Amino acid sequence: MNPPIYKPRGRAREYAPLALNLWDTCSHGCRYCYVPRILHKSPEDFHVESPPRPGVIEALRQQLAKDADQEQPEFCGGDRRVLLCFTCDPYQPHENGVTRQALKLLREYNVPFSVLTKGGMRAARDFDLYANGAGCFGTTLCFSSEASRREWEPGAAPLYGRLSALNNARGRGLATWLSVEPVIDPVQALDVLVIAAGIAHDIRVGKLNHHKLARQIDWRSFACRALELLQDQPSD
Repeated sequence: MNPPIYKPRGRAREYAPLALNLWDTCSHGCRYCYVPRILHKSPEDFHVESPPRPGVIEALRQQLAKDADQEQPEFCGGDRRVLLCFTCDPYQPHENGVTRQALKLLREYNVPFSVLTKGGMRAARDFDLYANGAGCFGTTLCFSSEASRREWEPGAAPLYGRLSALNNARGRGLATWLSVEPVIDPVQALDVLVIAAGIAHDIRVGKLNHHKLARQIDWRSFACRALELLQDQPSD
């Protein structure tokens, strides 16, 4: 296996300078998911329950130990965060503790991390590892309607569970962030920005791409309204 921590390329670097993918599949089954195309898999082969990548934890341990031994480590002891995960979700329904193992290793080697998940309160069991700035917790919310969530993200946690996790993290004094991407229904995306006011320290908004619905959206109008709402967000 190649070293698990890698540098994302292109627009992916807007989320984090480093990344770690624990699975080669994701059972959330999101209809807008771009990953099957990137991995050259069919959606049917990608949106399944499967074990984590074989040997990923041991490979991560070896990579971190090797880096820590360097005179100038690449990421151990630095300030560049590792995102879990770009091509999968770290808290899929069948997650069996491998994510906690990975986070503990990152903490042990003083590598800051950021989590992005649609797993809801499944993530809360690991919030103790985020203390003292070690981790940032983020969730994805594209919709304000649970019916839309079920249609587009059938295997992911309900919206209430995701907001609960975000509130829980915020209540513990952890850094929180929200990804409103992709925007599929502009009205619902704007609703999410209002709902999330005061919960997320940082909010990222991204348009829908490579889908026929994207051509039906007035992106300029949406961007102007979203900017107004974001500027009205309370600051810490």
